[in-house]
Amino acid sequence: MYGRQGCWHAGARSNVCDRDQGKGAPGQAPGARSQEIALLWNATAGLHAVAVGIDWRPGDNVVVGASEFASLLHIWQAAGIELRRVGAGPCATLDEVADAVDSHARAIVVSHVSYLTGARSDLAALREIADRCGARLVVDASHSLGVVPVDGSLCDVVVSCCYKWLLGTHGVGVFFVNSKRWHQLEPKAVGWNSVIHEAEWRQRTSFHLKPTIEKFEGGNPSFMSIYYLENALATLEEIGISRIESHVLELGRALLDGLSRLGVDQLTPARPADRAGNVSIATPHSEQMELRERGVLTWGGDGRLRISVHAYNDMADVDRVLEKIKALGLFPKCLSI
Repeated sequence: MYGRQGCWHAGARSNVCDRDQGKGAPGQAPGARSQEIALLWNATAGLHAVAVGIDWRPGDNVVVGASEFASLLHIWQAAGIELRRVGAGPCATLDEVADAVDSHARAIVVSHVSYLTGARSDLAALREIADRCGARLVVDASHSLGVVPVDGSLCDVVVSCCYKWLLGTHGVGVFFVNSKRWHQLEPKAVGWNSVIHEAEWRQRTSFHLKPTIEKFEGGNPSFMSIYYLENALATLEEIGISRIESHVLELGRALLDGLSRLGVDQLTPARPADRAGNVSIATPHSEQMELRERGVLTWGGDGRLRISVHAYNDMADVDRVLEKIKALGLFPKCLSI
């Protein structure tokens, strides 16, 4: 990217994953190097690079959970690829994914942490399933990168937005390609920054792609978004990903326990290893709960209400949201406690 010639995004890239060891950084994608991380304009741009970069053959398919975020579902349909939607419940099980995979599966696409339920996927188990048929494992880490570890060594590709847990803003997204697993992936969209510069314009009759991940960064990005992200990542790095994860899981445990006492039907697994920062409750009333008007920021729709906790939250925030939910009187035990 242009920043390689200057330094405007070097800090952002090295903070997403440590430049030499791929560990100890906020995003904590073990096994990844900064030279394998591009900064595109959003997570969908990374998914599109995968969709057009695979050499599709007749009969190929992509396996993805039926409850996945829209981007993970529709990008393959738009490319005319057979989409195998799996999962009878809010989250597809490993058995359901394994049963859907055959010799024509070219990719298994999954969110590391579900936007819907907050459940954390078992990347090691998914890697085993993908390896049985030679499929790519494509992971959206938009709800995990910055709050829990994301093991990049298990993935072929990781994409993520930056305006959620990475504390950035819109206009920049992470695109990690594991060069040990998928060094053949090439961009189909080419810009001035994708190619090795030819100083003499008369010689620009052909081009050669850069050998690094920069080949996916075709032109100038949102500079302000990168500067903002660099500052956000420095804050996360100062706190430390392990401390953030421990803190968030502790808050989540208190939130889940409190919701249980209120008789709330929870969608998020209780086991710490199976969740991250999102806690979702099943309710048809999410749009009517008006918690935002009561000073509690949540996300509704899809038959659930999502409550998220991060490093900047504390137990007082958990107590406050439980108090506001209890005051609504919408759940069985709210009026009896």
